[in-house]
Order: sequence, then structure tokens, then C-alpha cells
Amino acid sequence: MELNKNKNPFITVIITVFNRSRKLKRAVESVLSQTYKNFEIIVVDDGSSDHPEKYIFRLIKENINIKYIKHSNRNSALSINAGLRLASGKFITFLDSDDRYKPEHLKLRIQLFSKFKQLDLIHTSAKILCTADEMLIPDARNTEKLISIDKCVIGATIFGKKNVFERLKGFRDIYGYDYDFLKRCSRIFRTMKVDMPTYVYYRNSKDSVLSKKKKMIMNKLNQSLKADGQV
Repeated sequence: MELNKNKNPFITVIITVFNRSRKLKRAVESVLSQTYKNFEIIVVDDGSSDHPEKYIFRLIKENINIKYIKHSNRNSALSINAGLRLASGKFITFLDSDDRYKPEHLKLRIQLFSKFKQLDLIHTSAKILCTADEMLIPDARNTEKLISIDKCVIGATIFGKKNVFERLKGFRDIYGYDYDFLKRCSRIFRTMKVDMPTYVYYRNSKDSVLSKKKKMIMNKLNQSLKADGQV
């Protein structure tokens, strides 16, 4: 695996992690294995107790373009914002700690922005690995309802110019922060959704925010059905 020694990264990849040390290695190695090499990785530890720094510190010794910070548990949006404040790249993107990139992920996005120079930000399709039931998640527009994830904004596929994130002051600490960010972004910047499924999304994490919120919705529905005598 070729290690990155570039002091002036063109792309910043922000990875937030909370108690997923075992899966973090897969995510980080998928970035280090990119065919496009001019990037930095910022790992934001959202108060983990399973010591992801043990793995990251070994990499930092050999790779100047990996940064690690840790703070108390603040949830995804605020952790991403912490990474944004450290970002050096002209473009910024994301990777969840239990997902991975295909090898050409970054290269294809740089090629797209080279072709469409007036473009400010994109979000894309993803290769989603899950069961049919796991495809349904709470809708950011109405959390009482479920929606197929392929109809949603998958936040980690967002890839855009640094000034976009600076002007919008990052993400708001709300459910559906990625949908909210894209909605705000589309009002003043040029955005595009692209069919480019090089982001591999594992939807089988039982401890994710989406999974917990979906469980709450299903429990509420079951209680309602029982009250109506339908169960």
C-alpha cells in the first residue's frame, strides 16, 4: 500500500468514529488504497471507549497526511464540523467508519469537477449492502415515516469545494443533517446528484442513529396497532 507524503492535500476525507475500531481499519485502508493519492484523512473520535487511536497512531508515524482528534461524545454532525475546521484540502468529502470506498472513488470525482468547473458540490448514489428491511429508514422530512434509503441524501457521498462548507458553517446538529445541508447548499451553490456508486454503504450496523430511530418508529407503530386491537 502506497503511503501519502503530500504536504498540500487536494482532498480532505473526514471520518468520524464512535466505538467502531474493528471496522475503522476497513474504512481507512479503502482511502489509502485510492488510485488518486493527493488527499489527507482526518479521523474524528467522538468519545470512543474502544481506543481507535491505537490503530491510527501507527499509521500517523508513516503518513503525515493523517490527523486524529478526540473529543467527548457530540454526535455525527458536530464531529464532522470539528473535522471541517482542520481541513486543508480544496475539496472535502466524508466516509463513515463502517463503510468503504472503491479504489477509483476520489479519482472519478476529481475528473467530474475538472469537466464541470462551475460545479460546487455533488452527492451520489452508493452501493448499498443490506436486506430489504434495512433499506427503509426514517424520512428526514417526517421522522414518523419510513423511506427507502436510495431516495435519500446519503451524507457521506457529499463531495464539494471547501468554501461551500465554510460559507454554510458546516452541518446543523439535527436528524437529517445531510439533507438539511444539501437543501441549504442548493439555494446558493451549484449542486448535482450523480449516479456514481463507488461508495460502499453497509446498512447493517445495529448501533447506528438510523437503526435506533427506525426501532423507535416501529415500536411506536406496534403500540398503536395494539391499542387499536389490530395485533
